[in-house]
Amino acid sequence: MEPPSWLDPERDVVLTPKALRGVVHPIRLQLLELLQIDGPATATGLAQRVGQSSGVTSYHLRVLAEHGLIAEDTERGTGRDRWWRALHRSLSFTFRAPGDPGDADTVEDAENYLRINADDAHRRTLAFVDSITARLGELQELPWSIDAWPLRLTSKQARDLSRQIRELVSTYRREPGDPDPRPGTERAVFQFQLLPDEPGPPR
Repeated sequence: MEPPSWLDPERDVVLTPKALRGVVHPIRLQLLELLQIDGPATATGLAQRVGQSSGVTSYHLRVLAEHGLIAEDTERGTGRDRWWRALHRSLSFTFRAPGDPGDADTVEDAENYLRINADDAHRRTLAFVDSITARLGELQELPWSIDAWPLRLTSKQARDLSRQIRELVSTYRREPGDPDPRPGTERAVFQFQLLPDEPGPPR
């Protein structure tokens, strides 16, 4: 089966349920994201950013390396500090890979991975909301938004919508640590969720 146009197997990694074992950990996923966004770093530098000791970050970095998600950046090593780099520009997850739809042995890892990402998306959203008061002078100019669009879709329509959105967003992606030279560039995150609407209690 041909990969979708937004996915470059040489630059993007898509994990399946079986591949999550050993990867699903909040610190590991945070370290991987930092290496993908900001480029190569040492365990000491990353430890300061995630609020952990260098020993803890070194352990988690070695686990990520064992799973083929990062590698030692030997060109930057000084002999005392080991530098690490991400091997892919993005990480995603799917249940739809042929031969690995998830089973009783892997569903817990899949749930944990999705829960970590959902918690992180929630944290980012609240951080933006909490910053609004400090942005009073610029609110009219801000491009950021939080939207929820009620839809009715068939399974095919939902897959088509996801593909179209991913194809568009993929045109804005950069290589790990690649700075954008254009003036006014600001670090941003695109959070995409397309979920079944399970009505809850009244708000």
